[in-house]
Amino acid sequence: MPLTLILTCEHGGNRIPPRYAALFRRAKRVLDSHRGYDPGSLELARLLARQLRAPLVYSTVSRLLIELNRSPRHPRLFSEFSRPLDAEARDELMQRYYHSYRRRVCELVERSMRGGSTVMHVGVHTFTPVMKGERRTADVGLLYDPARRVERRLADRWLDALRRLRPELKLRRNYPYRGTSDGLTTMLRRQFGSRYAGVELEVNQSWPSRLTWCELQRDLAASVVMARGTASLPRRFS
Repeated sequence: MPLTLILTCEHGGNRIPPRYAALFRRAKRVLDSHRGYDPGSLELARLLARQLRAPLVYSTVSRLLIELNRSPRHPRLFSEFSRPLDAEARDELMQRYYHSYRRRVCELVERSMRGGSTVMHVGVHTFTPVMKGERRTADVGLLYDPARRVERRLADRWLDALRRLRPELKLRRNYPYRGTSDGLTTMLRRQFGSRYAGVELEVNQSWPSRLTWCELQRDLAASVVMARGTASLPRRFS
């Protein structure tokens, strides 16, 4: 069965649309931090899209306005900055940014499936090296659902490829988060079932400031090619 790769980047920027600027008048420092966006993620996602000739859906609106990688009822869907908005304003945010983003992703998955493909979705993220005083030592993590055989196999092959290309990297599975936690991939698994496989790529945010950042990006792209080329996809996996 053909395997079609699609890419998403939910936290590509820290942009605040002008109509909401007053909410963030004193928040420049937090907007520029890992809480505001995933530094380096959009640059990486765009390179992967070019190198792999894969479609990319991305957002540059700050997660502090609305969190695109959480379910509609998640308590952190809105931050302390946007939560004071009234119900009508929050609903407008949902329609304008949240639902429109997820609709674009779902349409892309559906279009690929109509062509007979199984979809490999890679969500591109970066993570802060220090969280709540705890140092995170991994360079790259892959998040997936271990109960879904194809995701487990894709992660195995992807990690094997990265080890061959960059043996010095510290690689982790389902780190720094669980692949089954609330998010876009969990929603897509429920919606599309056996012809969808979602893996989230997490890269340590110490990398974008390094001189070798471009090299790592190219190696990540090469490792995806290697993982896709050797993945054995059954007709059904769930």
